[in-house]
Amino acid sequence: MSKCLIFNRMNQFTKAGSIMLIFLSLQSCKDTNSTRTVEPIPVEVISIGENANSGSAHSITYSGMIRAEKTVNLSFQVSGTLESIPIETGKLVEKGQLIAEIDNTTYREQYNSQHAQMELAKENFERINEVYKKGSIAEIRMLEARSNYKQAQAAAQALYQNIRHTKLFAPMDGYLGEKRMEAGDVANPGQPVVQIMHIATVKAILAIPDNEINQYQTGGKAVVRIDALVGEEFEGTIDEVSMVASQGSPTYTVQINIENPERKIRPGMSATIIFEDVIQNPEGLQRIVVPTRTLSVDESGKNFVYLVNQKENTAFRQQVETGKLYDSGIEITSGLQAGDLLVISGYHKLTNDTPVDLIKSNI
Repeated sequence: MSKCLIFNRMNQFTKAGSIMLIFLSLQSCKDTNSTRTVEPIPVEVISIGENANSGSAHSITYSGMIRAEKTVNLSFQVSGTLESIPIETGKLVEKGQLIAEIDNTTYREQYNSQHAQMELAKENFERINEVYKKGSIAEIRMLEARSNYKQAQAAAQALYQNIRHTKLFAPMDGYLGEKRMEAGDVANPGQPVVQIMHIATVKAILAIPDNEINQYQTGGKAVVRIDALVGEEFEGTIDEVSMVASQGSPTYTVQINIENPERKIRPGMSATIIFEDVIQNPEGLQRIVVPTRTLSVDESGKNFVYLVNQKENTAFRQQVETGKLYDSGIEITSGLQAGDLLVISGYHKLTNDTPVDLIKSNI
């Protein structure tokens, strides 16, 4: 047998062996893939209709700011150098208590001078009046003397009021919220010196969009959570609903009264206000509001969320239609119903029919 023939047969044998090895490898891979199991993806879910803050529409949440029920900025009616503010910031003051005073030296000297002129005018009037009673002087002289006395008396009383206005007294019980001036500053009429706040009752101030404002009326109830007071809730009552939108924004201001007997709630604290049973559609049915983060968009631009098939323990896409956007989430107008298990965590790892391991949410 020639060398060329032997070489060709060996080459054919080598190719056949390679093909056989590739076939066996593919078969092995196929067998391996057919027996491999997919590990379930841990996901956090909520049941639509059970949780008001996440998947139900029993409540709606807004953010707000706490203000004092009443705030008064005290100022002097006369100018002068501020001598003292004997009350420290944050201290409780009582109605009628001295808050601040300015130097009254100039006003007292002016009053003393005018008071002396008043006394002189008074003596002159009394003397002329006695002469008039005896018929020795014309009535006009008596009338002129009486007029001069009355004018001097009025001027003296006006200057005495300037002395009284050199002191500021608390017009109500409250707390000294802020000092706008310090001893040694020159105070001018109408210039705020101190601020007094009444906080036995406080107000939560919040802005509500124009398409929601008609759901709220005075006397309505709300739950108020103060961010700085973790774990505490306060009952509030709607005290005022504005009739005019905020300038430059289609929102309306709502004020919530909150009793604050222990003075724990302070002006400036941020608050979360929850209204129960207020989200209603025109048919009177409760709306479904879900966390905005759970909403995704597919290749065709349609919105979807992931729900859980409870029989198969697998996730699947559910197309939805969206409505209004709230602080607590986004409204779903179609595609969801009460009892659906909505995936709120772990959805970025999912595709259709992905096995899941359910973790019930506590929110």
